[in-house]
Amino acid sequence: MSFIHKLITCLTLTATPCIYAQAQSQQADTINNSTKAKHLLTQNVHGIVVDAESKQPLEGILVIVVSNPQLNATTDSNGRYTISNVPVGRQSFQFRFTGYDTYTASEIPVITGKELELNAVMTERLTKLNEVSVVAAKDKIRPINEYATVSARTFSMEETRRYAASFSDPARMVMNYPGVSSSSDGQNSIVVHGNSPKGVLWRMEGIEIPNPNHFTSQGASGGAISMLNANTLGNSDFYTGAFVPEIGNALSGAFDLNLRNGNTEHHEYTVQVGALGVELATEGPFSKKSNASYIVNYRYSTLALLQSFLDLGGVLPKYQDGSFKVNLPTNKAGTFTLWGLGGYNIAYNNPEADSSKWTDDKPNVKFNNKNYMMVGGISHQYFINKNGYIKTIISASKAKGTNQADTLNPGDSYANVPVQYEALTNTAIRATVMYNQKLSARNSFRTGVIASRIGYDLSEQYFEDNQRVWKDILNGSGSTQFYQAYIQWKTRVTDRLSVVGGLHASYLALNSKYSIEPRLSASYQLGKNRFTAAAGIHSKPEEISTYLFQNAQAGQAITYPNKNLDLEHAMHTVLGYETTLPGRIRLKLEAYYQYLYKVPVEQDNTSGFSIINAEDVYSLLSVNKPLVSEGKGHNYGIDISFERPFANNYYILATGSIFKSNYTTYGGQTYDTRYDRGVQLNLIGGKEFKLNTSGRKLIGLNGKIVYTGGQKESLIDLAQSRMTGKTEYVAGQYFTQQGPAYFRLDGGIYYKINNKRATHTIQLDIQNITNRQNYFISYYDNKSGNIKTINQIGFFPNILYRVDFHW
Repeated sequence: MSFIHKLITCLTLTATPCIYAQAQSQQADTINNSTKAKHLLTQNVHGIVVDAESKQPLEGILVIVVSNPQLNATTDSNGRYTISNVPVGRQSFQFRFTGYDTYTASEIPVITGKELELNAVMTERLTKLNEVSVVAAKDKIRPINEYATVSARTFSMEETRRYAASFSDPARMVMNYPGVSSSSDGQNSIVVHGNSPKGVLWRMEGIEIPNPNHFTSQGASGGAISMLNANTLGNSDFYTGAFVPEIGNALSGAFDLNLRNGNTEHHEYTVQVGALGVELATEGPFSKKSNASYIVNYRYSTLALLQSFLDLGGVLPKYQDGSFKVNLPTNKAGTFTLWGLGGYNIAYNNPEADSSKWTDDKPNVKFNNKNYMMVGGISHQYFINKNGYIKTIISASKAKGTNQADTLNPGDSYANVPVQYEALTNTAIRATVMYNQKLSARNSFRTGVIASRIGYDLSEQYFEDNQRVWKDILNGSGSTQFYQAYIQWKTRVTDRLSVVGGLHASYLALNSKYSIEPRLSASYQLGKNRFTAAAGIHSKPEEISTYLFQNAQAGQAITYPNKNLDLEHAMHTVLGYETTLPGRIRLKLEAYYQYLYKVPVEQDNTSGFSIINAEDVYSLLSVNKPLVSEGKGHNYGIDISFERPFANNYYILATGSIFKSNYTTYGGQTYDTRYDRGVQLNLIGGKEFKLNTSGRKLIGLNGKIVYTGGQKESLIDLAQSRMTGKTEYVAGQYFTQQGPAYFRLDGGIYYKINNKRATHTIQLDIQNITNRQNYFISYYDNKSGNIKTINQIGFFPNILYRVDFHW
């Protein structure tokens, strides 16, 4: 524990300004202060302030710098403000207005290389007062969505950069939260409360998007590297269950991502060079006569720098991605927004034409895998009255993957022998219309519809070595529709009690399956204590490839045995408690129970297959009979967290979860799921050290300890595996074997220096500092006739240099 103890040791560096009262010193003071001011590094802070429920810009809000109230500004008729000459370093800001709760944003980093955009959402008080009501600082983790009361929190891009081994990836960052864990070190797929990662929803700018990750697979929700970039993302929400009615098509978790607007006053640039890529970003106004702005980011990588530390088995991966947002506010026609995200990746392997060098890690498989994903949208927000607006979003996306795999035949001059081919294309056109109305300080509601046209052209074949035949996994093209509608109402019964209720409905045109889902949540504030409760029904159709999966011999008639599967359902219930302890520590407890039903299982009394344990469509390769929606599942547990947000130059986050996850098969047998680890513990902390009183130079240290129970797996039947030549499991022993416990120590260090127009950062992040060989999975190796194991990723460094600057 000495490492963590040192990491979070509170060494506060303060600078006390000298105040001279003697009149005879006044002239000396003036000269001295003038000299200090000349060398003081400052930056502008700007943003927009809106009403929490109506999203209407608020005029007349007083914004002050807490450390120096003389630095202040008042919002204009568009809710905009700018404070000039704010000293660099971490600063706190207060937003004050009569009739509204005071909003406090604490310990926000101000740097010279980029102006700070600090937006605020203010809540109108039920009881009108003649003066400003000063309340405690705004809870940094409260979600942006004002209807979300439980199992939701906001996160910032600064956290994705700061938390050790997060690598600026939102998915890896949320693994630090209670109830959230990783499915494997090599992927950013997340397991929420024991659910499969495929139950996670990704939304951007208010509408669903495809899986935004590189090196992924059909039907998965994660990948090896994220396409998302911290340069363009703004503060966003993350949900772990009991979703608000507007969130549909999700069972386990949801990311509600926002792209930030570009600077409306100055042009700014970012250049970053690191082991994971070279990045370029730019943002600024189209014209200083309007508030229109743009922001663009591009990244390219070959992972060449990492090959010195990692054995990639001869695989050579490359990738590139980009994102953008154009914000176009108008005087009378509302605000238009154009946005987009895309990425391309390729991984190929050319094994040596020498069979003596072939191993499990470097097999004789030659492949060339290419994937790309792109999504773009246009949105329009228009206020139809003072407290009501309509927001319309239209988006289009396309994801395509191709792969050609061959083995080398030593008996034929190492000629290529085809063993797999895939060409998978998924498209979607989505549109949503949402109407939000604030009726009063007490009541507001939101309603909307979402329509999706889902297109597909899926073809995948592989050579079954034991049967010596080619088989079709996927073979189909066409389109279908998925419709959703919702309504939600928020009532602030008193200043302490808020209730949110509503309905969500879903309809899948492919097989005419539908779901109607009531949801209800409540929050009660009693002094420093907050009590929450929520319950609701949620559903999600299977990924389109599951309905089209067949695994039949090539040339046979095409059949879709899974086409009539119902929507998978889950009932979520949550009870929560939050309080503030001495030392600014926030304690949060949540107890949850989830009942999953209409779960696809194999229609075989002896089978242990359930889609609950699947991460992508390839998990269906072990299925020999059709799937039916007759399975069940249960997840229940307790999450706890102690969090001290960044203050006095350090932060701490300690989280723990005790949980159980099981499922019931078609034959009625109940087993643990593969994700039933039982326990999970995280300890995260960090500290900044100022190298001078002005904060111009600083060093930061971050650390993380992870401990989880081992992942469950089925017992391998060695004798049967040797007979069939592939991995076979002991009947009735599904997920009864738990692997060794998982333990990992991560760390990071960064050095930051602020110059007049630029901020330079050098950062080193290391995942698995001790290079611990954590167990991953076991499998049957037909070549040796033995059971072998695969470990997780060992020592993994990421070093980068970043410069933010402006003209």
